[in-house]
Amino acid sequence: MRLRSIRTLGLALALSGAPVAPSLSAQPLPVPEYFDGGGSGSTPETAVQAAIDDARNSASGYGLFTCELAGEPEVFPRPAGSLRAYSAQVRLRCGP
Repeated sequence: MRLRSIRTLGLALALSGAPVAPSLSAQPLPVPEYFDGGGSGSTPETAVQAAIDDARNSASGYGLFTCELAGEPEVFPRPAGSLRAYSAQVRLRCGP
């Protein structure tokens, strides 16, 4: 087996016509309908709001800014002595 340098390998790929970059005709990734978020806080309300903010932030990456809760938020108490006493999880349905 003959070892080649990266420069030689790059030149070989360029001359062979092998696609190095993704095709411009590639299909876009599907946009999810639901976004899950998680958060924590000193009260159940602040934990739920942090979870909502997390899910909205994820949806905004897809250009979706109108969100509504899909189901009830779940709130979990954390062990005693924890600075943030509650964790929460939410699922949002988001659209443009």
